[in-house]
Amino acid sequence: MIYANIFVPTIVFIMHVMTYYLFCFSMVFILIFVLILIKPTKQINFKLQILILIIFSLLILDLLFITDGIIINGSTHWKPNWTWVFFLYSVIVCTIFIIFPTFYYSFKIYIKLKSEYLKKKWKYFLIGISAYFFLYYGTFISNTLNHDTFRIIWSLISLPTLIALYLIYYGVGRQLE
Repeated sequence: MIYANIFVPTIVFIMHVMTYYLFCFSMVFILIFVLILIKPTKQINFKLQILILIIFSLLILDLLFITDGIIINGSTHWKPNWTWVFFLYSVIVCTIFIIFPTFYYSFKIYIKLKSEYLKKKWKYFLIGISAYFFLYYGTFISNTLNHDTFRIIWSLISLPTLIALYLIYYGVGRQLE
């Protein structure tokens, strides 16, 4: 929404890429959080965390080298239009390196929990990250299909998802009493 009223192609493109990058990059922090909980601190030390961040950021930055991967200008009515190559690369990288491992280790944590209270809190976290990943896939499909009706439907479907993202915080961020 920040760049919705800006009509300078270069600025809009840069802001859209930044939005996309930060949307994807935030997922790596969820993965690192889950890894820290499941693995000993000797295995997931600070250097490994930085290495994971750097590798994933470089994998996402590779998307910028896909020629015309994102088109956002007056010809697209200032709505992002992604190519299938851009979409597939993004989905493959994020799914293999972030989403699958995050779900895998999150479910391992859930299985290991003994306290019903902690299991309940972790369920909220699982629902929250599921909503986040659902939002990720839906937004990317919407930008790739570039179909106005689908964009409107997706906008309506994604509203409750935004509220569900609070469950990530409620599940693990809020102080346990």
